[in-house]
Amino acid sequence: MIGFQLEVPREVELRDGPVLKCREVLQGGRTLGELEISVFAAALVIDRDGILAEKACEVLGREAMVRGGPTAVAVMLPGAGGFRAEAVQNTPLPYRYVFAIAPPDLGVDGGILITIRCASPDWPAADHMLRTLRILTRNGRVATNDDIGDGPLLPVVVPRRD
Repeated sequence: MIGFQLEVPREVELRDGPVLKCREVLQGGRTLGELEISVFAAALVIDRDGILAEKACEVLGREAMVRGGPTAVAVMLPGAGGFRAEAVQNTPLPYRYVFAIAPPDLGVDGGILITIRCASPDWPAADHMLRTLRILTRNGRVATNDDIGDGPLLPVVVPRRD
């Protein structure tokens, strides 16, 4: 089906399971951010963009109240493209980003879902993990995208080029 790999910085706690959970906490106990990543099944051959945009909005809708409902924007990450939805909440981790992405290969039966909650709009550990994310396809290939620049991926991800 589909899988992923990413590099997790030393300062980030890692909890493995059906949903990979990454969390950075300062010595005083204040959480800087959380990143969750999981695989979801979907028929991406037909209406790939519609499914990914819908998934990003659906998950953000569970995370945050967005006036008028969440909207998704097309994005490219190093290894996949898809959609991002975002919101700001009145919580200790107010910045919410949800990515629903898939590799460029349309023969994949699923995608990757990434949810980020952070104290500031630019959490460097999340940016690092997004930048090192690689999607593994069913035949073991690693999907890559060399069009991503050197600038930060949070809070703004490079728009997808059609």
